[in-house]
This record gives sequence, C-alpha cells and structure tokens, in this order.
Amino acid sequence: MAQTINFRPPSGAAPKTTTGAATRDSSCLIDSSRTDQKFSQTLPILPKSNYGLTFSERPAFPIFKTKTSAKQVFLSLESEDGENVYQNFLPLTTEVGFITINFPQDAPNLVINKKYKWTMAFICGKMLKPDSPSISGWIQQVPKSQSLSAKLKSASPVDRIAVYGENGIWYDMINELNQLKKQNPSNQTLSSAWDKLIKDHVVQQTKSATQNK
Repeated sequence: MAQTINFRPPSGAAPKTTTGAATRDSSCLIDSSRTDQKFSQTLPILPKSNYGLTFSERPAFPIFKTKTSAKQVFLSLESEDGENVYQNFLPLTTEVGFITINFPQDAPNLVINKKYKWTMAFICGKMLKPDSPSISGWIQQVPKSQSLSAKLKSASPVDRIAVYGENGIWYDMINELNQLKKQNPSNQTLSSAWDKLIKDHVVQQTKSATQNK
C-alpha cells in the first residue's frame, strides 16, 4: 500500500442527537446464535457521530446485516429541516455481513451541502408497523475542489481510499474499501485497514449494542 488508510472526522456533525442502534423492538435484527459476540445486531456502518460525508449525489448506505427474517426495508430520506424527500420499499438481500443499500434509482439526487437523515425500517412481519425495528444515520454531499478531483482521478484504488479518509469522506472511503477488500480477500493489509477503521470509529459493534433499543 502506498498510503496508510486513516479517517479524519470532519468538523461538522449530525444536526440532531441520534444513535445508530436499532430502535423499538430490535429482536429480529439480533442474531443470538453468533458466538463471537461481535456485530450481533444489524447496524449502520457510520462514525461515532452517526454522520458522514460523501462526494456522490447518489451514494450507497453501508450497514452490517445479521441473519434476519426481514426481506424488505422501508427507506426514508428527510432533510435537516424535516422535509420528507423520499420513501419507498426496497428488497433486502439474504446476504449476511457488511453490505450496501444502493441509492434508489427513483430517488432524487442529494443536494450539495445539505444534510439528510436516512432511516431503514425492517419489515420483519407481513407489513410495516409503527414498532418495526429501524436504523438511521446522517449524510451530507460536499463538493470536490479541482485539485482534489485531479488527485483522485490519478490515484490508485488504495490511494483514492486514503484520500477520502484524509478529507473525512466516510461513505466513499468505507464503501470503496469494502469493495476492494472483497475483490482481494487474501490481502491482509486491506483487511487490517478495514478492521482498524471499524474498531476506531464505528461505535455500536459489541454486545452492548444489542441492549440499546
């Protein structure tokens, strides 16, 4: 690796005090059969602030998904001032582990410098209910300077991830690192970088998270 991948949290923060842990009855998002006690609950992969930046107007939302009966999620996106921007049901993969929920094709592009709260309610029964378990996070698209755009364009995949981290661009960094790690499963350097980012910055990753409802 030409660069070490580190994350420098940006100066901004989520406009409201929230947590990324599942809300209400989260039992269908908890896999009690996991013996390692690590990531036993479906969670958003976000920094401790529960807020992250992106350069993309159509980003993907990274989550850790446990084994669950849910086959759909209800994704909602609202602006910082509470305006409902998007709502729709999306299919949920049966895959377990670190996955991304792609930005829906029918959703409007993010507006630069505007903060949005996204919420995923998991349909664990036949329909969406007021007590359906959910996870949430904040996202903000920020502009790229001309010099940074040129730097990213000429960078190797690993160097590009490192540049994202240096500039506090969480969503792009974590999504591209996860993709690169999957493409190179035997690369211990990438795996170590991923594990360190998760350990240092993602807060709800231990057994205690299952108690936060």
